[in-house]
Amino acid sequence: MIARLTITAMATMLLAACAGELSGEKPATAIADPMGAAALSELPTQVLAQGQCALVLWSRSSTPLRFVVTLDRPAVARVSMKGRLVELARVSQTGQSIHGQFPEQRYRGEGVSLEISFMPEDARPLAGGAVVSSAVVEFDDPAGWTSVIPAIGLIACQS
Repeated sequence: MIARLTITAMATMLLAACAGELSGEKPATAIADPMGAAALSELPTQVLAQGQCALVLWSRSSTPLRFVVTLDRPAVARVSMKGRLVELARVSQTGQSIHGQFPEQRYRGEGVSLEISFMPEDARPLAGGAVVSSAVVEFDDPAGWTSVIPAIGLIACQS
């Protein structure tokens, strides 16, 4: 029990540090599209139901931004567009599941599409989850722009 709490606490501190929350610097609030307009903004903290697993992704930038959360049940991705929480349905997945998350996942809804790719061999296991050291997100917005966003992440499950 103590080891599990320690791993969870360490993962939380690591990800908070990545997001600039421990350093005192103000985190970024949006990822811009190619024309400089805000495309995706910071997601609020997500609460998982018992038995639910999620992949949480942060942009790999000087001020990381938590911009995508995917759930295993229901199979949706959550993003914040113009300050509004949007759920996109998973339309396909490829590869072997890691706690309900797949190395290739595609989501669509509300005129946007989102594709997430990560290398499963780079996902380091944790108690009840995994660290994703490298991911790529392709976001197609309603205006037809595609943003390719390098990311890091964490797969976590609520027991």
